[in-house]
Amino acid sequence: MKRDRRLRGLSSEHHHALVLARAIERQIDAWSTSDGARLREQFDRQLEPHFLAEEQVLLPALRAAGRLDLCERVERDHARLRRAAASASAGDASAARAFGAELAEHVRFEERDLFPVCESLLADEILDEVARRGPKADSSCS
Repeated sequence: MKRDRRLRGLSSEHHHALVLARAIERQIDAWSTSDGARLREQFDRQLEPHFLAEEQVLLPALRAAGRLDLCERVERDHARLRRAAASASAGDASAARAFGAELAEHVRFEERDLFPVCESLLADEILDEVARRGPKADSSCS
């Protein structure tokens, strides 16, 4: 999928998020507190900055453009993912399973719905700010 260069950093992180979701699924039967600690570190280092770039730059612009539906969905997803990550980091395997499934679904939503609207609706200044604040397209999330 062709993505605006200014959203490529966030989009490239989605690949790494899907890798994380698959890794959680593969190890869920033996989920432990050490797995939870690794998830917490990865969440804090990679996902939280991604969420903040969206919440602080994209969502205010989408809200101003009248796309409250997208804003509400992103905010709901981010809140659920934060709660599930906190529980999974304490060793809760069912929360880890939910986190992995919700993360994969959230990535699909952003790639299929959110980012195309951002590309078509948002001003260049907003997309430039996303590129400035967000990860670079070649950043590694593993």
